[in-house]
Amino acid sequence: MKRFALVALLLCLAISLAASIWFGRAVWHDHRDTTAIRDLAAGREAQPRPDADPRAIHARILFLAWRDRLPEAQDLLPLLASMRPDLLAEASYAMGNARMRAAFDHIEEGSFEDAETEVSLAKAAYRDALRAVPDFRDGKVNLDLAMRLVRDLPRPEADGETDPDAQPRRLWTDLPGLPRGAP
Repeated sequence: MKRFALVALLLCLAISLAASIWFGRAVWHDHRDTTAIRDLAAGREAQPRPDADPRAIHARILFLAWRDRLPEAQDLLPLLASMRPDLLAEASYAMGNARMRAAFDHIEEGSFEDAETEVSLAKAAYRDALRAVPDFRDGKVNLDLAMRLVRDLPRPEADGETDPDAQPRRLWTDLPGLPRGAP
């Protein structure tokens, strides 16, 4: 009976030691994530650990998007895809805003084709934000502004004919806000 009590005591001790190590590791990771978020919010460069809290990755994306380091931010965006929708919406919104800033820079330089590409990418980012959180007001407003800047015109439908003059023109009924049918 004493032997059984000793084994049970050692087993309880081993379990509590393992739980203490696991808890200490979790606290250490939380501290590292919080430090990274604080550094990024203060404008200092910080790299979250690979399996960081989604809020740390979100803070990194916002930091990169605000500094127009879009390729780096774009690489991190898929890490938020399966996480909280509000974080994904804010990150996509920040990416859209960065794209719009780049578009305005291209407009000032006179590079209108590059600006149109950036606006299209910004619209896609705003749509991603609205897919994550449909009632995201800022995303709706900025998408509307981007839509007014560069309209989405319908693409010609491929009916098997390669001659665009032979295809019927359906532009009238596809433009948003125009009535369907004859005037």
